[in-house]
Parts: sequence; structure tokens; C-alpha cells
Amino acid sequence: MKKSVIYYYENRSLEDLPDECWKDIPGFDGCYQVSNLGRIKSVRRWRNSGNNTGYYTKEMIRKQFPRIKKNHLLNQDTHTVGITLKMNGKSCRSSTARYVYCAFVEPFDLDNKKNMVSYKDFDGRNLHYKNLILTNRSDISKRSIELKRAKPRFEQYRLPIRQLTIDGKLIATYSSITEAEKKTGISISGISNCLTGYIYQFKGFRWESPSKPPPPPAVMKKGTKQFFNDYLWDKLGKPPTSRKQPIAALNLNPENMKGERWKPIAGCDEGFLISNFGRVKGIARFKNGRLKVWTKGMVKRLIPDGKEHKPTSCLLVQLTENGRKFQRSVARLVYYHFIGEINLEDRKISIQYKNGKCYDLNYKNLLITT
Repeated sequence: MKKSVIYYYENRSLEDLPDECWKDIPGFDGCYQVSNLGRIKSVRRWRNSGNNTGYYTKEMIRKQFPRIKKNHLLNQDTHTVGITLKMNGKSCRSSTARYVYCAFVEPFDLDNKKNMVSYKDFDGRNLHYKNLILTNRSDISKRSIELKRAKPRFEQYRLPIRQLTIDGKLIATYSSITEAEKKTGISISGISNCLTGYIYQFKGFRWESPSKPPPPPAVMKKGTKQFFNDYLWDKLGKPPTSRKQPIAALNLNPENMKGERWKPIAGCDEGFLISNFGRVKGIARFKNGRLKVWTKGMVKRLIPDGKEHKPTSCLLVQLTENGRKFQRSVARLVYYHFIGEINLEDRKISIQYKNGKCYDLNYKNLLITT
């Protein structure tokens, strides 16, 4: 079927279109211009090529690339148009509508991805500046729902929603997830993530459906196999042990082992504990981030030191500090917290194992050498 509509951005003639005007694209001054109709022009300019030589580039209208997504509710295609520009050897890909709005409607921070440009007629190929509006993802979703171009998650089921405290005390019951959003001001997406079990809480509350309880967050279930670190056992050469009562380094059961004691790990976020048997636990807490997710405590999996074609010489654990992830030798942590403080960064200090087994991290099996 032959396309009947020709959009402005598809016209690559250097002649100006009726009522078309041009402005420099912010951040690309002197290199690229955008028109009020949504066309992009590469302007004539000098480019160095080294050894005091160079050349003038040709003025040309840049080719733009439409992207198509399917709206399954309406059984229609939705379109957006983007372009990749280069500056100082770096490529930058963006929606053309952002450049048009910033140049001809009102300036805004192009690097802030929370600022989004949408289309009054819902046609992303119509890049005329009068067709553009500045918005955000939440407002786009609400507008799509109001115009019946989209449906909020769970609305089709009309599930009753219960709002609870973190401790599980009932606060209120709502007839649907939409009513919960209207009365609390808490977004549908956050509540629905709780209902699916993707997160444990949102905005300091737990949310569940009494008619269909959600699956629990991603935590280990009771049983013997889930509490056994098969990967590490294989990397260690499958040392003798029991799946029901594995050695400490392979034991992922959150319950304490006999004689086990725990201490907070120094120099880390207040969320990790080390035991005198060499197990590391992440405690239940609010995890920093945009959603402030509540995480349940669990024993962390230890990993081998990663030397290829060589037997494992020590076990490591991944920790975080101020959002930065890093790995630390578990043996050094056990020695520091249960025997004597050492400089954890000093590589001249070596931790040895009395019985020669690097997976036996009991503090009684460790000694220090230099």
C-alpha cells in the first residue's frame, strides 16, 4: 500500500519550506541547526584533518530515522523520530522533538531524561513546534489512560487492594488499584510492583490483594537445595559435605549454625554482617535508591577468587559502600573482626589456613603471615 502522507522531516531538499525558519541546536552551535518543522541541517563548517590541513563540509539536510512500536490496545502503530549527531568525536542520539521544542517553544535541560516531549495529536512524525508539549513519563501514562490509548496495570481485574504497614498491620482497603492511587497519591506503578512481588514495599507501605495474594519477594525458599551453594562447591572441587548440613562456606541457610556469632562489617554500609565461621549476611533494611526498597536478610553467596586454570586460593564476597560495589577476601574479614585488626588494604599481609583448606573460614583455622 502506497504511503499518502509526506512528513516534513522526510524532505531533504536544501530549499526552505513555507514558513520554515532555523536555529542552532543547543550544544551543537555552529554545527547543526533545527527548523520549526522538525528538519535537521548540517551547516557548512571547517573540519581539521591533522597536519595543518582540513576541509569545508557541505551543507546538507540530515536523514532522520523513525521508530515504530505497536499499540496492542488500539492495534495501531505509534511513531517517533530520532537522529544521531556528532560533536568532538562523540555521538549523541536523541529524539528530534526535543531539539525542536527547546529551540522554538521554550528552553529546557536536554540532558534531563525526566523531561519528555510528547505530541498533541499522538503522531510522533508530526514534528511541527505547535504539535509538541513538554511533559514527563507519569503525565504521558495518565493522558494515555484518559484518552483510552492505554490501560493501567491491574485495572482490568478490578482487584481490591489492601494497604499495610511494613509490619503487616492493615491501614485501609480500596476497591481497586486506581482508587488507591487517587486517595493516597501513590503511583499505580509502585503499587503494582508490590502486587507482583517485584518489590517488597513502596513509599513505606506494603500493598497486597486479599483475593489473590502476590508472590513473595525474591528470597530463598525453605529446603535443602536452595541453601546449598552448588556453584562454589563445584569450583572447590566438590569437597566432602552434606546438603542438609553443609560446611559454612556453602551454607546459605539464614538460620544460625551452632556456635555462630555475628558482627557488623567495618567500612561498609550498615547492612552486612560477618560470622566467626566466615558467612556473610545482608540484613533486612531499606535499600537506598529511587524506590527505597525494603530488602529481606539473606546469606550472601561466596565466590572463588577467579584465577583461571588455577585452584581457588581464597573466597570473596561482594559488598557495597555508598552505592559502590567491591569485592573483599572473606578470610581477611574474619581475621579482622574475630582475631585482631589488620589493614585490609595491605597486600603484604597474607592470611593462611592451618589445615590448608581455603574454604574452612572458621576464625580458629586462620593465621597471618607477611
